[in-house]
Amino acid sequence: MKKVIFLVMIPLLLVSCSVFKTAPTERLQTQLLPDIVKDLYFGMSMDKFEDVKYAKNLEERIDMSFRYEYVENIENAEFQSITYYFDAKISSQPLYEMIFTFKDNVDVESYTRNMYGNPSIMHHLPFDEWCWKSGEGFQIVAWTFENKLVIVATIKRTEWAELDICGE
Repeated sequence: MKKVIFLVMIPLLLVSCSVFKTAPTERLQTQLLPDIVKDLYFGMSMDKFEDVKYAKNLEERIDMSFRYEYVENIENAEFQSITYYFDAKISSQPLYEMIFTFKDNVDVESYTRNMYGNPSIMHHLPFDEWCWKSGEGFQIVAWTFENKLVIVATIKRTEWAELDICGE
């Protein structure tokens, strides 16, 4: 009987350990992202992004030597498009910025304040910002500009790496 219990316990322990080991820390970020991109996270490689988002539905733009850019046209009540930036210099080409362009009838400032509350930093860039420590070695910073919500990650060696607003 002890052998049977032992043989049953080994696979259970292996499965439970692998489940905890692969629990994605990137999902902690998803509470800071609009629901439409809950399957994405900052630091995600461009290859993984292309697996998650059907690349044929995206317009690829290469207008800067230091980043790759995808634009996804959206058909819902709030957004007209989302622009994704990936670093071109880092081998994994991580996702480090998302720009949500809203439809004209949406009040971007109200949407953002409803999602995040009051800004944590007032007028640092030339506008108010929200800032969070990711727990993964970078900050997540958001701000509104015209009809856009910009959310960036200060991942090392990316465009926003030197931006230190909330300290980490």
